[in-house]
Amino acid sequence: MIIHVVRHAEAIERTREVPEEHRYLTPRGRKRFRKVAKGLDKLGTDLDVILTSPMIRAVQTADILAERLRYDGDLQVAALLGPGFRPESLGELLGSHTQAKEIAIVGHEPDLGALAQALFSTQGACTLPKGAVVSFKIAAAGQGEAQFLQMVTGGANIITSRKKALARLEAENTSK
Repeated sequence: MIIHVVRHAEAIERTREVPEEHRYLTPRGRKRFRKVAKGLDKLGTDLDVILTSPMIRAVQTADILAERLRYDGDLQVAALLGPGFRPESLGELLGSHTQAKEIAIVGHEPDLGALAQALFSTQGACTLPKGAVVSFKIAAAGQGEAQFLQMVTGGANIITSRKKALARLEAENTSK
């Protein structure tokens, strides 16, 4: 199974008028993520399932992904992908999708950075940039060793080197 770990695109900041759960994508975030999704399309991504956090910004990101990849299934909102998702929950999240060949999961930091760290089997902390996608080949149950495939970042920059992708994710963590 191929899993595409997708951090939601750039969203407006939280304010008194706009609480965390109502934050939505900025025009810049939508534009940049369309390029990321186009990069995934060029790589031949063919999704069977899109799972998304229930937060508005994640659902909007998942919707752009579905549109750009001509995905004709329903977006599946998974409460498990909301803030607080833990890498140990990946098996539970994927459990009812064992027949899927390609799945995208759309969520949030720092949760997805922790998942990427676990899938890379690295000690260094990882942070996914907004709107970035990191793809791995994994066992259907989400267990065992993962094989890095590629990372696509804003502007459709495609990174196929595991070493370069890991360096970028670790550098992103230190720039916070």
